[in-house]
Amino acid sequence: MSAAGDITIRPASAGDIPALARVWHDGWHAGHAHLSPEVAALRPLSFFEPRMATTLPDCVVACVDGDIVGFAGWNGDGIGQVFVLPAWHGKGVAARALAAAEEQLRNAGHSRIWLQCQVGNDRARRFYEKHGWSVAREHDTDIGTVEGRMPQRVWRMEKLLG
Repeated sequence: MSAAGDITIRPASAGDIPALARVWHDGWHAGHAHLSPEVAALRPLSFFEPRMATTLPDCVVACVDGDIVGFAGWNGDGIGQVFVLPAWHGKGVAARALAAAEEQLRNAGHSRIWLQCQVGNDRARRFYEKHGWSVAREHDTDIGTVEGRMPQRVWRMEKLLG
């Protein structure tokens, strides 16, 4: 597999939706299914494709050798998604996608940004903390499934942009 230097970041396009839905599905399940098996059972691949279409305008894609291996999406002053295919974990893809999303938010004039990380997803929390994020609080929210919204406990993480 290629090193982090071979990662290309670009804006997402409509033609990317199937590949991005696969990344979101596989990445989400790899990081969350063990924490919420009841939610995971209600988040098949078909759930992610229509959701991905709504994320496109505010989304960057991480590619290696032309293949989509990760992405990051944002809305307002918050980052909503940072997902990478599990085979690419630990190879710099998420860091590059996150940095690109942060740059977009900085360019939009945001000085404090936020994201939510499911309580118990310690790997993701360590990743974000390594990149300058800190837990502001823990709170209840909900997450979409094919049967509607389900409760979830999250860490709200924040970062000041320089």
